[in-house]
Amino acid sequence: MASASESYLLCKLDSSESTGIFSLFSDYLHPFSDLTNPKKLCKSIDNSIIRPLAKKFLPFLNHTLSLLPKRLSDPHNFNDQFALELFHIYRLCLDCLESVSSQLSCKPYSVHVQRIRMVHCMVACGRYGDAEDEGFRVLESFKGINFGVKKSAKSAGKFLPDMEGGGSDKEFAFLVVELVVTLVKCAAMGQIKDDEVYRRVLVLTEEVRPWFRVLDANAYEKLHRVLVTYLGKCTLLLVGELACFDEKLVRTLCYAALTEYEKSSLKDQIYKFARRICSSLFSLQEDRSSLIIEILTCVLDCVAHECKFEMENPGIEYVDLVSYCANKCRTASANLCIPMATHLNKIAGDSHQVRPPFDMIIRLYAAGLHLINSDVKSRGDGLTSADGAKNESAIRVLHDDGKILQNLAALLGSCDSYFHIDCKENCVKHTDSACQICSQLSSDYEVSMPCKQRKRKASLAVYLNALKFLCHPLAELVNSERKQLISENEDAFVTTKLYIIQDALYHFADIFLSCQR
Repeated sequence: MASASESYLLCKLDSSESTGIFSLFSDYLHPFSDLTNPKKLCKSIDNSIIRPLAKKFLPFLNHTLSLLPKRLSDPHNFNDQFALELFHIYRLCLDCLESVSSQLSCKPYSVHVQRIRMVHCMVACGRYGDAEDEGFRVLESFKGINFGVKKSAKSAGKFLPDMEGGGSDKEFAFLVVELVVTLVKCAAMGQIKDDEVYRRVLVLTEEVRPWFRVLDANAYEKLHRVLVTYLGKCTLLLVGELACFDEKLVRTLCYAALTEYEKSSLKDQIYKFARRICSSLFSLQEDRSSLIIEILTCVLDCVAHECKFEMENPGIEYVDLVSYCANKCRTASANLCIPMATHLNKIAGDSHQVRPPFDMIIRLYAAGLHLINSDVKSRGDGLTSADGAKNESAIRVLHDDGKILQNLAALLGSCDSYFHIDCKENCVKHTDSACQICSQLSSDYEVSMPCKQRKRKASLAVYLNALKFLCHPLAELVNSERKQLISENEDAFVTTKLYIIQDALYHFADIFLSCQR
C-alpha cells in the first residue's frame, strides 16, 4: 500500500497543472542519488544497498511510470514549462528504475522499453529535438546489453548494435527498428536545416535493413511503411529547400527514399512520390538549372531501375512521369530542355531495362525537347542581335543543329512498324467465351485477342500524348515560318524537312483517330 507521501505525489502527478512538483519527486527519491550519480557509478555498489531500495520504491516507480504517458498523451492540457517538468520526473524515475534493474526478474532491455515509451511521449508533445537526443542515447545503451554472447567490435562507430547479440531476439529487434523509425520521424517533423541530421537518417536507414529481416511479416509491413513515409518527408523537405543543403546529400536521400518506396507496401505510390519531388524541383529558381537536372535525372534513373516496363501500369506510369518532366521543362526554362532530352535518350537506349514501345515513346519526348530548344534559339526569346538583325529562321536553326529531323524520321518509321495502325486486329470480332478467357494464354502461348486490344489501346494512349508533345513545337514552327517556307519551296533541304514534319503531323492525326474507335 502506498505511503502518505507516495499517495500525495501520485495525486499531484495525476491532477496538477502547475510547476513545482519535480522538486517534490526529487526529494522523495533522494535515496537513489548515489546510484544515479554518474561520478559514483564507477564504484561498485553493494547489493545490500540496492535491494532495500528496490523493495521500497519499485511499486511507486512503476505507478509513476504508468501515469506519466497518460498525462503527456494530450500536451494541449498544459503549458511547455509543465511538460518539461513532467519529462524531468520521467527521466528521474527511469534512472532510479535502471539503478535497481539488477534486482528485477525481467529481460535485459525492459528499462529500455520504458525509455522508448518516453521518446514517443516527446514526439507526441512536439519535442523532436529532445526525442532525437534521448533516442540516440537509447541506441548507444543497446550496445551494452548482455545477451550471453561474446561482444563483437563490429558495432563500433555505428548507431545500431551488432546483430550477433540481440538479432535472434525478435522483441529486441522490434525495439531497435521501432526506435530507428521514430528517429527518422523526428528528423522529418523537426525540419531542421542541418545536413548532419539527414546524414544520420541515411546511416540509420542503411544500418536497420538487416534488423527488418528479423521481424515477422506484420511488424515488417507496419514499421517499414512508417519509415518510408517519413523518409519521403525528409526528402521533400531537402528538395524544397535545396539551397540550404549539400547537393550530394539531396541526391543520395532521393535515391534512398525511392529505393525504400519500391520495397514497401507503398510501392504503388512511387510514381506519385517521384512526381512530388519533380514538382518541387521545377518550382525552384531558374539559376539552379544544373542542379535541378542532376536530381531530376537521379529520380528518373532510380524509378526506371525499379520499373518493370510492361504494358500494364508500371511502364505507362513511368512514361507519364517522363511526360510530366518534359512538359515542365518546356514551360519552366529552355536551359532544361537539352540536358533532359540527352538523358531521356540515354534511358531509352538501355535495352536491358526499357523495352518497346516505351523506348520509342521516351525518344519522342526527347525529340520534342530538342525541337523546343531549336524554336527558342530561333526566337532568341523575342530578342534581336546586337546589330539589330532579326533572329534566324527556325528551319535554318534545325539545319545547323544537325540531324534532329532526320533522326525523327527514322524514329517515326520505327513507331509505325510497331503500332501497325491499319492492322487487321482492329476489325476482329470476339465472342463472349473468348472474352471470358482473355487472361489465359492460347495454345501457341500468345495472349488472347481481347487482352491484346486492351494493351494496344493503353499503349496508343501514351503514344498519342508523346506525339502531341512532339507536334506542338512542329506546328508552331510551321505557323511562325510559313512565309519563308513558301518562298523557299524550291530548297531541297526545306522540302525534305517539310515532308518529315508533315509525316509527324499525319502520325498524330492517325493515332488520334485510332484512339477514338
